[in-house]
Formats: sequence, C-alpha cells, structure tokens
Amino acid sequence: MPRALLGLPPRRWGRSLLWMLFPSVVLVVAWGFVVAELLGRNQETVTLPVIARLNPMRLVIEASERLPMILVFIALMMVAIYATLHVGLRPLRRLSLLAADIGPATIHARLPVASAPREVAPLVEAFNATLDRLEAGWRAQRDFSANAAHELRTPLAILRAQVESLLEPDERRAASEEFERLGRLVAQLLALAEAESGALAQTHSFDLVALARDVTSDMASFVLSSGRTVGFDNVIERLMIEGQPDLVETALRNLLENAVRHTPSGVEILVTIDADGLVCVSDDGTGVPAEARARLFERFSRGDPQGPGAGLGLSIVRQIMERHGGRVRLAPLARGACFELDFRRWT
Repeated sequence: MPRALLGLPPRRWGRSLLWMLFPSVVLVVAWGFVVAELLGRNQETVTLPVIARLNPMRLVIEASERLPMILVFIALMMVAIYATLHVGLRPLRRLSLLAADIGPATIHARLPVASAPREVAPLVEAFNATLDRLEAGWRAQRDFSANAAHELRTPLAILRAQVESLLEPDERRAASEEFERLGRLVAQLLALAEAESGALAQTHSFDLVALARDVTSDMASFVLSSGRTVGFDNVIERLMIEGQPDLVETALRNLLENAVRHTPSGVEILVTIDADGLVCVSDDGTGVPAEARARLFERFSRGDPQGPGAGLGLSIVRQIMERHGGRVRLAPLARGACFELDFRRWT
C-alpha cells in the first residue's frame, strides 16, 4: 500500500546494512589473503623469509594474479550476508507492517514482542510502552469530553428554561440562539466522543444507499425550513458495507447541517452515491474560502468565526471515516462545495 495512503511521510532511510558491511567484507578478505601468503607453504614461498612474503609490491602482484578468485569470494560473502539479513530481518518487516496499521482506530493494538529478534525486543517493548502512554492520555481526554458533555446537558436545559422565563420577548430570541449554540456544542462533543470510542470490532453489514436516503429524507424538513432545497440521487440501488450505521448517520447529518449553515437561502443541496460507493454532499453555494481549506477538518476550525457552529462537525466526520477505514475530502467544484465520503475499502 502506498505510504501516502497510510499517512506516512516519504522515505528518508539511511544507508543499507549490506553496503555498511561491504568495507568489512573487503577488509576481512584482504587480511585473509595476507595471512594465507604469510602461512602458505607452496614451492614459491616456502623458502622466502617472512619479510619478503609481506613485501607490499609482492602482495599487490599476487593479489592482481588472484583477483578473479578474490572477487568471486567477496561476491559469495556478500550473497551470504544478504541472505542472512533477508531472513534475519523478516520479523522486523512484519513488525513494521503491524506498526504502520496502528492509528486512531487501532490505538489499542500492540506489537508482538515474542516475534521480535532478541536484539530488537527492547525497542519493541519501548514502542509498546509509548503506545500505552498515548492511549492512556487519549482515553483520558475522550472520557473528559464525554463526561463534561453529559454533565452539561441537564443544567443547560434548566438554565435555558429559567433564563427564557425571565426575559422579555425581544430579548428571549437572542438568548435562545446562544443556548442553541451551546446545545449544539454539547451534542457535537458527545458525537466526537462516540466517534473516537467506537470500535470496528462491533461493526455489522448495512446498506449505505438506504441509510443515506433515510438521512436525507429525515433532514428534508430541516433543510426546506431554512429556505434551501435538498435532493437525493443514487446510481446503484444497494451497497452493503461493514461499519457502524449510527456513526455513518452522524457523519451525513453533520455534512447536511454544515451545508445549511454555510450557504445562503435558495441553494440546492444534493446527496449522491455513485457506482463505486462514493457518497457526495454538495451544494451550489459560494464554496469554501481558500484560506479555510487547509484546516477544514481540524477541531474547532470554523470557516466563519462569527458563525453559529462550534467547528467540530467536519472533525467528527473525519474521525468517523477513519474508524471505517475510509476518508473524507473536499472535492474541487467550479461552484459550491462537495464533501466526499469514500467507503471504497469495503466495496
């Protein structure tokens, strides 16, 4: 799989072990040749003194005469070293593939220490310990957000009822809008915690086309009441995928709500599914500003700082797609915006 799809940086590797060992091989062969000349007992050298045998000029001449044999010996040693490294490093290649698969959705996974060579086992244990600390911090952050959101819902509802009962009608509308904004923030925090804690081990098959059609139908009244129109178009009638339908529904609702909040009245919002299972929520509005696209899917990133959103909707969509092994992206359009949900891993 390409490294870009795994979210890995371009390769910046050091020198190969094979080339690092090549000078050592040449040195060993050279020393072996010198020792052979020193201890040799053939007719030409048996009468020569040690000093004469080690004469540099003589050694060079002897080496040049035996150069083909020396090169063959070096080549054989390099082949043997390559075969040894290839077999010996095979467990490391398996471990690297396992490590590349560890992400937000599989942060609980660990590298098997038993399958690592003894010399590398401490590194694998240190890597697993690092993952333990990262997972502990991630779970603490997730649990804090979820608990805080749960604890805020009831007091917020009570406070809203009390405040609205004390305000004049002309002031009540402004207060209601602020409470609506706080309510959306709490709901988004809960959705984010659910998206981060959902495990793909609890998935099952569901029809993506039927789910998208139902979500569009359920939200049609909300979209129409805002002065916009909504439509649904599908090339295929049925598409079964593996995942968590509740989370996918949340992703689609977030995209539709995002389209309503960031487009003017009269805009048409369209949900489409092509033959490859690519879901697109598009509109013919003003589109996404160029300066906002780089941080579009980051938490608390808002295209309109004065808007009613909390800047979590698209971040939640990204988390949900990562949980399903897919991705969300902003597709280029001549006019408006098109957010694509790519589930093609499961098709």
